Amino acid sequence: MLEWDREKFRKMFPNLFHELEGSHMPTVLDHLEVCRSAEEALEVINYFERIGEITPEYASFLRSNVKKLGIIGTRRRGDYERRGLVD
Repeated sequence: MLEWDREKFRKMFPNLFHELEGSHMPTVLDHLEVCRSAEEALEVINYFERIGEITPEYASFLRSNVKKLGIIGTRRRGDYERRGLVD
């Protein structure tokens, strides 16, 4: 992956830098909120673990507590944008 110096990137691409700085990237919990079932939530957890976004320990914790967390199905697709969480 190509690494950039932050200040150099800001000077070269000020508008893009501003857009990237202001945006909030969804986490695994944001994705779990739109799942319709525990099986779908487990698929999401496995995917995030496979691509390295979450640690195996955190994935194990989420798998064992997916129903106890009570976040599955708490948000519909598109609510992220409607709540103003995306610039």
